[in-house]
Amino acid sequence: MSAAVDLDRLRTQLEKQFGSAIAPLPGRAPERERAGFRAGVRALDQLLPAGVPRRAATLWTGEATSGRTAALRALVWAACRRTRVALVDATRTLDPADWCGPDGRSHPALWVARPPAADRGGEGAWVAEQLLRTGAFGLVVLDGPPPDPVGAHRLRALARETDAALLVSTGEAGAGWRADLRLEFRRDPAAAPGLRAGARFRRRSHLRAAKVGSAEGRTRAVELAHEPPSLVRPAPCAGDRRPAARA
Repeated sequence: MSAAVDLDRLRTQLEKQFGSAIAPLPGRAPERERAGFRAGVRALDQLLPAGVPRRAATLWTGEATSGRTAALRALVWAACRRTRVALVDATRTLDPADWCGPDGRSHPALWVARPPAADRGGEGAWVAEQLLRTGAFGLVVLDGPPPDPVGAHRLRALARETDAALLVSTGEAGAGWRADLRLEFRRDPAAAPGLRAGARFRRRSHLRAAKVGSAEGRTRAVELAHEPPSLVRPAPCAGDRRPAARA
């Protein structure tokens, strides 16, 4: 017997006993929270008052030491308090220690996917697609090479279908496709080049935000803190995008 027949029979039985058992009521059921994800960095949130939007593709670009990763880390940790987050480290360049809390543990709501080798970074878009398809993540971040226009279109469609926020973070200036929201990170010209490994510092960055269809973007100087835990050692296989560490 089909479920529809079972429900019809149940409704008939209820109406015989209670009269009009199923009737439309005024008002509407509460919808799933659809607010965007904010990083908790005051100047950054002022630049993006709605945060990283759900049901859209957001693109963050920026050169090394521009503050892009520091902002991404703040965003991910803030989002983990609200939803499950998936982070695709496609090029294996994110320091695992930076994604752990003071107790040396990562947030239980954070899932990190990394390819078996750095030369397979191009598969990151495919991994992000599979994570979006599950519908289990409120925020999916792809850090590494951006997807091609066809892949970006598919990822955006999945984000809309699953009510998720998609964020692509890359060091490449041109992604070849238009994002719903674009944020450009630029290191302050007055800042010294390179970073000291394990250092605790605050760096001033220049950010520019622009939405699709907007003639002009907004620019703001943001001070981003980089304070990696001193007691957590990164995994031996992890690379480091800091110039000082590669020297």
